[in-house]
Amino acid sequence: MDLIAKDDIPDLKLPDSWSEYLDSVIKSGDVGTWRTAGITKDLWVGIPAGIRYVNNETIDISDDRKKILLSHEMVTEDGKMLSIGSGFVGWDPASKRVQSFYSGYDGGKPFWGPRELVGFSSAGEVWKYTETSRGKTYETRIVSKRVSKKIRINITKRADGSGEVSKSELAKVIGEKTIDNDENSVLRTKDEISKRVIKYFDSTSIEDLAYAESFYADNVEVSINKIKVSGKKAYIERLNKIHKVLFKNMKFLDLHVHTNYFSDEALASDGKTVGDLRSGETIWSNAWANIEAVGRLTNKKVTFPIHCDFRWENGKVVEMLAYYDPADMNEEIAALESSQE
Repeated sequence: MDLIAKDDIPDLKLPDSWSEYLDSVIKSGDVGTWRTAGITKDLWVGIPAGIRYVNNETIDISDDRKKILLSHEMVTEDGKMLSIGSGFVGWDPASKRVQSFYSGYDGGKPFWGPRELVGFSSAGEVWKYTETSRGKTYETRIVSKRVSKKIRINITKRADGSGEVSKSELAKVIGEKTIDNDENSVLRTKDEISKRVIKYFDSTSIEDLAYAESFYADNVEVSINKIKVSGKKAYIERLNKIHKVLFKNMKFLDLHVHTNYFSDEALASDGKTVGDLRSGETIWSNAWANIEAVGRLTNKKVTFPIHCDFRWENGKVVEMLAYYDPADMNEEIAALESSQE
């Protein structure tokens, strides 16, 4: 293992699979926008030293969850663009390693280069980045230390020891406000998880339940009013009955979805915090809609409101709560039972 990497972050290893690495990124709270400010160093060929700057870095996940999407924008204090770029992280099946590529413009001139994961652990990551810019190619090490889910320290140095070392502290950003304490929970409507919930409703409305297989964890616990359903297999059997036996032409009208990213310090109930109830990230998506459907047996058109809550762990729903008036569904079930007598 690289000596620079060993010195900066202990217990580094390489992932055995893409899912192992992606889970680490999600659990560690890496996804989001991170901001830092400082004075540029004599490090990058295309960026002069001694300039005050503000830098925003964004980490996101592609819709198919096969790539991590990266971008940055570095501007001077008076708003002039110093550097802008984007890239991706993915899994190379041939080498069975995490690979990456990044490119952009420094001072209006292009730069590009491959990034290779040296190692990762819960404490952070180390990357080897070989950049080509303005006719020069040189290798760097980028160390990202996870201080907390809201603070990172990035250290960048050239592999040959030349130039200056850049060390910056990044704080997670929500909208235009930097998170500066542990009492901030966040509500989002355009994030990746909210989009997945919308896709789930869209797929079930066309009676395509294949998406539900990847949406729910195997051990999901579901509560529908007072009914309890344990496990993905049992719940998908229920979905099949609702969509293919009891109702047709189901639509979710006026659908609204948002996702809550709870701080460990957020109050839950009985004076306990979210952190008291469980370790790790607590993420809940909430959805409201008006269901419109036609009973397959009664041929009756029904409409009723529904509210659903989805709790996420490791990219899948592990708990679901659903609330609606069951009268129309009970009527359809009764008609089904009568037809079978």
